[in-house]
Amino acid sequence: MKRTLFLAALFLVLGGSAWYVFVQKKLQKGTHISWDMDFAVRNTDEIGKIFIANRKGETATLERNGGNWRYNGKYPARKTAVNVLLETISKLNVQYIPPDISTPSMVKEIAAEGIKVEIYDLQGKPMKTYYIGGVTNDENGTIMIMEGSEHPYVMHIPSFIGSLRVRYLLGDEAWRDRTVFNEKPEDIQEIRVEYPQRKSESFLLEKTAAATYTVKPLFSTTPASKLPLRKGVVEGYLLQFESLGAEAFETTNPFRDSVAQLVPFVVFAVKKTDGSTKQVRFWPTETSYNPTTGAPFIHRYFAEVDQETFMLTQDRVFAPIFRGYSFFYADPTHSSR
Repeated sequence: MKRTLFLAALFLVLGGSAWYVFVQKKLQKGTHISWDMDFAVRNTDEIGKIFIANRKGETATLERNGGNWRYNGKYPARKTAVNVLLETISKLNVQYIPPDISTPSMVKEIAAEGIKVEIYDLQGKPMKTYYIGGVTNDENGTIMIMEGSEHPYVMHIPSFIGSLRVRYLLGDEAWRDRTVFNEKPEDIQEIRVEYPQRKSESFLLEKTAAATYTVKPLFSTTPASKLPLRKGVVEGYLLQFESLGAEAFETTNPFRDSVAQLVPFVVFAVKKTDGSTKQVRFWPTETSYNPTTGAPFIHRYFAEVDQETFMLTQDRVFAPIFRGYSFFYADPTHSSR
């Protein structure tokens, strides 16, 4: 009888210990969620606005605008950056609960250097508010704490190693869309292309009726071509304006004002059917050399959009629109840029 009671007691102890270990493992892996551990918004389609701020006063507000996002109520937001942020928000998971002895220092660090994140739904109702601190010593986890909680947690994204803090970007250049031209061909009324140092290749491409276009010399000193327009060349040219983006912003470049005083390589003025216009000027800034022939070629250009935005662009991206008047009429094997 005593042996039976002993075995029963031992079974209960071992069973209880096993249950405790099981629960603790679940807790450590983040599968057991309390309110202050539930950082993720699994369905990001429900998110209408995201606000990010640091202790220096820098802020970023992202708002859903139909199928797109806007940054700080003024600029289109960069799609890749938004997608990375939404992925992060949806996959946040507790990696482990830090020991109590580490809690005070973690909370102090977040209070001093933390990033605040506010997430709202489509109706403007708050969904989550939390603070992001630094990374753990092994750089595999990121310390976060939910607003109203006294307990920080070490967070991660399964299968990702590294800091999550860097995904919550701040600053115009991090969030602003780098698109220079994003025009549908049917929405373009005219394109003026001026080469100040090659006036004979400057031209005006104009829509005269639905899917009907003319291409004329921009300056009266250039004689009009007597050849017919090459079939499909105008339509193909307009398609190039659908998606052209810059490599980076150069807003704070110290040489910006000096560059803007120089004669540009080319000036584009695109007018849309709704009457809106966009002017973009390009200046060569980086020359490379053909490894075989040694011949130089322009590798990068500075670009100024509407005398407001200064950017760095690549020739390989914009080369398809650097065309001259003769391109639309001459034999394509002898076309010019």
